[in-house]
Amino acid sequence: MVYLACSYIPYEIPLAAGMSAARGIFEGPLSAMEGYLPRDFCPYARAFIRQYGDNDVVAVAESCDAMRRVYDVLKYWNLARCAYFVDVPRTYDPEAVSFYAEELRGFASKLLDSVPLPCDSFPERLELAIKGMNRIRRELSGVFDLVSERQLLATKATQLAISINQLLACFPSLPDPSDSGFSPKHSSASGMFDNLIEEIKELINQALSEPAHLRQRRSGIPVGVSGTCLLDLSLIECIENAGLDVVFIDSCLPSRTYAFYVDNETTSDPFYALAEAYLRKMPCPRMFRGKERIRRLHELASDYDAQGLIYFAPKFCDQAYYDFIEIKHGLKSLGSLPVLFLEGQYGVGRAGQTLTRIAAFREMLEGTQILKAGKQQ
Repeated sequence: MVYLACSYIPYEIPLAAGMSAARGIFEGPLSAMEGYLPRDFCPYARAFIRQYGDNDVVAVAESCDAMRRVYDVLKYWNLARCAYFVDVPRTYDPEAVSFYAEELRGFASKLLDSVPLPCDSFPERLELAIKGMNRIRRELSGVFDLVSERQLLATKATQLAISINQLLACFPSLPDPSDSGFSPKHSSASGMFDNLIEEIKELINQALSEPAHLRQRRSGIPVGVSGTCLLDLSLIECIENAGLDVVFIDSCLPSRTYAFYVDNETTSDPFYALAEAYLRKMPCPRMFRGKERIRRLHELASDYDAQGLIYFAPKFCDQAYYDFIEIKHGLKSLGSLPVLFLEGQYGVGRAGQTLTRIAAFREMLEGTQILKAGKQQ
């Protein structure tokens, strides 16, 4: 099992190497592991410090200083079978894409050194994995389109994304192209993903087949949610319980994990295709693309009529603090979109103070709407 610590590390590579892979989504830091990292490190980084299984691998991206220390701790204390460091560029120019393609090639080589898989079969398996993950991303992107159309609760859609991540953690090894059961027809159809896609569709159908009064969105004020890494469902639940409708989520889960497509038809190098797609997806605060982030958030707010933005920062996340200031002033210059800043640990949505602040933000947005309506009369 490969635990991915960042949305910029492709699922496709460990899957092609015959290993199941999933984003590391935990319920918070373990009290038994306190002391391995300083307490003033963000809860997301501290949650990765745990004793993994004998066959578990952790892939850590160069995202921030805290995650660098996570890698050091995992290696020094042998908390996982292997810990790999993936150097992710902060830009997406051609030089950065080429660099990252070589970095991903090296990551794949390290994984292949630890599994009994013929290296010459890896390219075909990687093609299978790319096609399969594109299908999964397409299915989940459709779910979040329903969220933006206010036909499905963001809580329900986010839980679906988490469930799909858990399905990937149980995904069986892809077939070896040298096996007698492997055929070009099998490859072109990405047949090994068929069962997984059917499970995903079943989960989606279950969510959409609920009674209307449970499934449909309330007619609350639409807002967006952004931040560095938002893997805590409690905050989304709290926002909806406060009477606001979440119409988009700009975070690791879901948009930065599923809202893009890997085009491996225009290049013969699948690593370059992966590097280009992952680096050019909707940027996160770690990237040097602040102006593009502001523009994309403004477009999302305009497209889905969001009346406000809730920005969540894990406590002690320096990148979030810097990013928020830029986002707040940038959105104000483009149209004065109100922004609420929240920070906290895992389970922040279950804190009464969080609900109070979100409810106050809703009242402020309601007041703004009343003033606008009065001016139009």
